Amino acid sequence: MVELLERIGVVVASEPMETDQLDGLSRWGSDGRPYVLLASDKQSFSRRQFDAAHELAHLVLHRAVTEEEFVENFKAIEDQAHRFASAFLLPASQFSVEIDTAAIWELERLKARWKVSIKAQIMRLQRLQILDKSSATRLYKIYSAKGYSRREPFDDVWPMQEPTLLADVFKALVDAGQVTKEDLREDLPLFPHDVESLTGLPSGWLSLQAARIVELKPVVTPRDNLGGVRGEVVPIKRSGD
Repeated sequence: MVELLERIGVVVASEPMETDQLDGLSRWGSDGRPYVLLASDKQSFSRRQFDAAHELAHLVLHRAVTEEEFVENFKAIEDQAHRFASAFLLPASQFSVEIDTAAIWELERLKARWKVSIKAQIMRLQRLQILDKSSATRLYKIYSAKGYSRREPFDDVWPMQEPTLLADVFKALVDAGQVTKEDLREDLPLFPHDVESLTGLPSGWLSLQAARIVELKPVVTPRDNLGGVRGEVVPIKRSGD
């Protein structure tokens, strides 16, 4: 999803948000370009999948919604974004026909295929009316008993999706000589470490200076210039000799 967002022109950045209440932000900029900021903490591959799809929903569905309207209708707007993300990642025409028993083991298998969390799959199945409320509740209890509330299968295997577009742009500009790192530090309205964190640049990239290569020339003193001083070889004696 992160790669898809960047491919369709969304500027994506990532930053620790240090709160359980916020997983991402999105808005259309004054330049007419869409921007998304994703939380980089408390994350997994599948959670970031859903968060990115959720923010795409806001960009597509709620562009014309004012700040006042957003506050007044927050719950409904968030529900719409959840439904969009769920349908986008798990389309009914395909996902539903792959469900046989809707057992936890089956959802584990489908997670490997669809790259969507087991919890999100249960929610989707309930909205598609494949699961009724009691069946969904039973699955949630099994889900918690297996410890999946803390970490689901594959979460410690799949690497986190990171935005790369901004970092690639900065590197390309510097490598091509069109701008220097010093220019970037002057022009960008953020501290270098904040820029590196947001864009995924290596830590210290904006601060590191290119190493200077110093050529050292050997200095050879001719024997004739030693002022007639002659060296003396002193033999090394072993102890006890």
